[in-house]
Amino acid sequence: MAKKSKKNRIEAEKVTDGAPAEKTTAKSYPKWPILLVLALIAVGVVILFFNRGSQVKPSVAKIGPVNGCQQTPPFVRQLGFGNGAAFSTSDRKIKGLILVEGDRKYQHPSWKLAGSLAPITRDGKGGTYVGPAPWIDLLANKTEDQNRVYKVDGQSQDMKAFSDLPRVGEITSQNPYGVLGLTFDCETSSIYAASTAGSTRETVNGRIFQIGSDGKVVSMLEMTDAMGLAVFNSAKGKRLYFGMARVSEIWSVALDSDGKFNGEPRKEISFSTYGTRGDDKARRINFSQTEMNVFGIEFDFNLIAPTEKQETVYRFRYDPAKDAWSFVEEPPQIVNTK
Repeated sequence: MAKKSKKNRIEAEKVTDGAPAEKTTAKSYPKWPILLVLALIAVGVVILFFNRGSQVKPSVAKIGPVNGCQQTPPFVRQLGFGNGAAFSTSDRKIKGLILVEGDRKYQHPSWKLAGSLAPITRDGKGGTYVGPAPWIDLLANKTEDQNRVYKVDGQSQDMKAFSDLPRVGEITSQNPYGVLGLTFDCETSSIYAASTAGSTRETVNGRIFQIGSDGKVVSMLEMTDAMGLAVFNSAKGKRLYFGMARVSEIWSVALDSDGKFNGEPRKEISFSTYGTRGDDKARRINFSQTEMNVFGIEFDFNLIAPTEKQETVYRFRYDPAKDAWSFVEEPPQIVNTK
């Protein structure tokens, strides 16, 4: 508006150029309307600047877990199972995935084709994802398939290969494991898979993968042997938490708005001094709003498995002001999983 006013004044001055010179008395106009217009323009510019700033400023996510969208597969209800139904890969007498409620067990024929399984997670549409993990031997588990994630369709029940993850080296008798951890992030529809494929007793070659809904690898965290996985929105942003496969520690790494790994991992917790064994590894991590439950087991990259698997549950509480976790001082709960 200021430029337009100046232009009009110039044009008016040109119109008077060449006119007969006359002695006229200049009229004086009050200056306050011009000052008022300039002030209003300045206020408008300031408001526009701050509004634009508020639009690009990222919103702060609510502190807590990110798996609230996970759905029960529709076929579970169709089969007559109730609210107490759960998937299990821990039955020593039945290889593969089973659906359990009380004494009732169900297994679709395709659920045993990948041999013994271990980690499980679900997405927001009822799809169920599992990873292979041998128990006593490799007879039912092909080594070339140990770094594969399988998906059970929520409608048809069929289990098929979902994602073949790249590995650094071959799976050997020294380390027969591949995928050992799975979790789902509802906010980015990302599946995270932890694999120790290619690692040896001395060398860490494991990776953590971000997998898209199409089964393709989106991003990778290398040189990390991990087991249990879970995503948590902390006071300073979203982080993927993972249990180390070689030591009794929980680490985490920041995730960006697309769920990709962002920055260097950091150590969060050591639980080596807790529990009865003192060297548990975090097989599974569960979050509530401000608490983390770590399910610890014996693990040393071998196939010697007890007939009854003991899990020790360790509880930790989150302090948003310090962005840190503290151990809940109580005797760790021991759970026997057959």
